[in-house]
Amino acid sequence: MYTLQLTTSYAENWRYNIMVTLSLRNSAGEQMGYHSAEDSPLPVGSNSDSAPEGWTRRREIKIEFGECHSTRFYVYFLPNSLPQTNTLAGFKTDFAVQVKILKGTEEVFTDKLMVNCFGGCGKEYVVQIA
Repeated sequence: MYTLQLTTSYAENWRYNIMVTLSLRNSAGEQMGYHSAEDSPLPVGSNSDSAPEGWTRRREIKIEFGECHSTRFYVYFLPNSLPQTNTLAGFKTDFAVQVKILKGTEEVFTDKLMVNCFGGCGKEYVVQIA
């Protein structure tokens, strides 16, 4: 069993809705499975000045999937509430999200995705597993 995992501890990560789509491919490149996840603390356009009640700083999204030759996945961070200033919590304009694929506890793939505080982010990944 594999796990796609996105993690960030950025203090104001509640300002972003996260969407992930993941396609599993066989050795011929044909799609053999599909998974998705969404985490939306507030609707887009909320313009909230504070995190939703009970929000914790560490944010983690996980998708578990089975054996495949490769995977293609897309990660989207869409702002729901823009920052009030040009700098946030010590960051100039970006914050980091750790992207990993794990097989059990073994890291198969890792990347540091930088998300723009004002524009969000969209990124495509293609990762060979087998």
